[in-house]
Amino acid sequence: MTSYLWPSSPLATITILVLLHCIPASYLGLLCKFYIIVYLLFMFIGYLFSSKRQSRSLPLVANRTSYALVTGASSGIGAQICRCLIQHDFNLIMVARSQTKLNLLADEFRQINPNINIHVIIQDLSESNAIENLINKIDTLKNINIDIIINNAGRGYSKPYLQTDINDNVYEQMIALHIRAPSLLIRHYLPKMLDRPSRIVNISSEISYMSSPRAAMYASTKAFLTQLTTSLDYEIEQLNDKNNISLLLATPGPVLDTEFDRHDESIVFHLPFVTLTAKQVAQQIVDACLRGDRFCTPGWANQLTIWLMTKVPLSFAHLICWLLWASWPEVKQWLYERRHLVIICFNLMDKIVQNLKKQLKEPKSVTVDDELDLFTKYLKEERNASHQNDLTPNRKLDTNTDVTKAYSQQHMPTIPRFYEHIPNDPLGMKLREEARALFLHRKSQEVISSDEANNLLTLLEENATPPHDPESPKINYDDFIRVVQKSSPDIANLFPPTLFADLYHNDPYGRVRILDLYQYTMRKMWYYHSRMGLSLYDSIGQGNLRESDLEDYILELIPTMHQLSQLQKTFYKFYVCTAVRKFFFFLDPLRTGRIAIPDILCSGYLDKLLELREEDADLDDLEQNWFSCQSASKIYTRYLQLDKDHNGLLSRDELAKYNSSTLTPVFITRVFQECLTYSGEMDYKSYLDFVLALENRNSPQGLRYLFQIMDVDNKGYLHPGDLNFFYRGMIQMLSTRPLTEVPPFNNVQNEIFDMVKPVDSMRITLKDLINCGQGGLVLSILIDISSFWTYENRESLIPQAATTKDDSIHV
Repeated sequence: MTSYLWPSSPLATITILVLLHCIPASYLGLLCKFYIIVYLLFMFIGYLFSSKRQSRSLPLVANRTSYALVTGASSGIGAQICRCLIQHDFNLIMVARSQTKLNLLADEFRQINPNINIHVIIQDLSESNAIENLINKIDTLKNINIDIIINNAGRGYSKPYLQTDINDNVYEQMIALHIRAPSLLIRHYLPKMLDRPSRIVNISSEISYMSSPRAAMYASTKAFLTQLTTSLDYEIEQLNDKNNISLLLATPGPVLDTEFDRHDESIVFHLPFVTLTAKQVAQQIVDACLRGDRFCTPGWANQLTIWLMTKVPLSFAHLICWLLWASWPEVKQWLYERRHLVIICFNLMDKIVQNLKKQLKEPKSVTVDDELDLFTKYLKEERNASHQNDLTPNRKLDTNTDVTKAYSQQHMPTIPRFYEHIPNDPLGMKLREEARALFLHRKSQEVISSDEANNLLTLLEENATPPHDPESPKINYDDFIRVVQKSSPDIANLFPPTLFADLYHNDPYGRVRILDLYQYTMRKMWYYHSRMGLSLYDSIGQGNLRESDLEDYILELIPTMHQLSQLQKTFYKFYVCTAVRKFFFFLDPLRTGRIAIPDILCSGYLDKLLELREEDADLDDLEQNWFSCQSASKIYTRYLQLDKDHNGLLSRDELAKYNSSTLTPVFITRVFQECLTYSGEMDYKSYLDFVLALENRNSPQGLRYLFQIMDVDNKGYLHPGDLNFFYRGMIQMLSTRPLTEVPPFNNVQNEIFDMVKPVDSMRITLKDLINCGQGGLVLSILIDISSFWTYENRESLIPQAATTKDDSIHV
């Protein structure tokens, strides 16, 4: 006996009806009693006209020719059903698509029960003509009577319908496995099974009793299997007087140890009392099958769930299914976005519970005198409350904001922090990495190829707009649009309408150079390919590269660099460190430990790094390229020369020898106070930041580094006292040099403020130094004696430089 109203056993149904009958006499009690009478009447009519059915089928016993056909027998519920059937001496025909798993299971079953016969058939039931091929293979076997058919093969999937890739055939597989395969197998073997005791078991699902968002196709196909089983069961009941055959509808809930469980992060697979193991489910299904039962829902919690979900309103059932099929991070985000509604629902439930408790505590009826006493009591309380509010008006909450704030402080002392869960277990990390690689592979297929770019160039040249210029052909907007329409959709997406306006340069005929369009295309191709290449090293998957990620990228890039072919492998670690520091010094000035991938691509530093692939690079360019082998070797050699005690770290005295000892001791001391040190000494990474700041003093990043060192008290600005502090260090060094005159500090201060022109006449901020365009020179005057001497003698050095220039030209 089953329906969407009472999907349970007759005993459970009668029990529920008795409980409804025990409800006290009231409007609800009378309604329940009327419903019970109607339900029992309908149940009697149904059984009266279905009198051919016996109360229970005869138990099924195996013989030598009795075989059980089990589909999807390689794992999960199917494998466990086979394990249970061999304990009852049933021969097996195991069908699945995995030959390795089937053979291993068959060998194991033969060892457990040597008296049975096992046939293994390798067949993917989701393919076309799969059932016909399976039937033909079974017909070739001799002395076989199929007494049990277990349609277990299935495919699980829980994602919103529109989020499924159109190229993925998961829905076609569900239709084939849940609808086509069971229907054809039953249609073929059912007529042959009517003359002897036999069973047909359809493994449906608990979700088949309800519509389920996020699993719409899965629930729909399983609902077909449920309806097919119950309908065929009634037909056979009317046609078969012997009652030899029975159809069993198995509707398990969430099952562990299956393929669906291993590939699904839904909350429903983590609920206690609801999830069962595949072994538990299989044992209950086999027992119900051999007894001749019509229905089997393993687990009392699943039976209760079906009963409840078919009684509640459809909108509420949809909401529960939507949340149960979602992952925990999605549910937390959903709750966070609707936290105010959740609070209202909880408050409403709390009030309902409190009212019920009051009614239980005060069951006596209320008389007129009691009503008068209650009215008097509430009137006094209201007057007292209003009198207290008049005495303390400042404590009264007059706005909705104050009410919300007070309620939050009382009921929610802290707001829960919702975050994206990043797996830290090896399996979760591997799955995340594979998913990201699959996504990048799909995105790479959307990038145009070199052949498509060359074909675009040919089309552009063929459709060049007159007047024609053989050296530099051009094209106007209308001709350009026609060329794009003839090209592939990927190329059309590559050229927005604004691009033509950006490339236009005062042509009288409104044209742009075809070469500019082609270079733009090649640049876009490089950008997309480089971005996907860098994204492969994004271990977190949030569009950023950490220092270790960028190190891995450059380390694997070294063998492809022609200009780094002479680099020894022992130097790889130091080279990678040298290269990575430039990226992080300029692109991560706030020291967050990560750089956005678009920032790396737009900075131009990656271009400089990839220039080392060229075989005919200019030697002068290599000397100026930070990433070249010559530059990296020079920096590391200088570091080793400064490290006199050869301990791998630089002390203050050792760093003071940098640049021929031209830096003031005060500045060196401040460097060691601000940078990261180990037992008071500087490592190679801190040294690289130091070098990059001094070699790029006019850059915003270099100025930020030097400004932080010179801002002694971390005030965010430099006042004359800070300047005087560093200038005294300069005077201390100048006193040991043969200089004729040392300018007073007031003159130096006035010149500095004249060059910077700060917004505040007595404070110099970092923004002032960057805006003035001479920030590097200003700071160099205070920390580098060589720069100070050059600035003081600039008037005498300019004619000398001009003479040298004239002589070189004359020669």
